[in-house]
Amino acid sequence: MRSDGVVHLTARYTIETESGGLILVNSEGYRHGPPEVMDRLARDETVDPQLYYFRAFMRFETSDPAASWLNRVLAIGRGARQNRAVRLEVFEVL
Repeated sequence: MRSDGVVHLTARYTIETESGGLILVNSEGYRHGPPEVMDRLARDETVDPQLYYFRAFMRFETSDPAASWLNRVLAIGRGARQNRAVRLEVFEVL
C-alpha cells in the first residue's frame, strides 16, 4: 500500500482453457477507496464494488492456437474483492 492509501497490484497467473490450453496473464492495477471501505476489504469482507476503485490492465501469453489472438491484445479489467476471492470483468482494448 502506498502512503496515499492506494494499493498497487501486480499479478502473474495462468488460466487453463476448457480444452487444456494455458494462458499466462500479466496484470497490474490500482485499488483504493474510503478508509472504512478499505478496512472492510482488509478484513476479507465482501464489499459493494461501487464503493471503491479497482482497475487493472492485462497482457497475455499463450502457445495455444485457439487463444493465440490474446498474444496481440491489451485488456482492461474492473475488479471486485469478495470473501476469499477476486472477480475481474475483462475487456479487450479496441
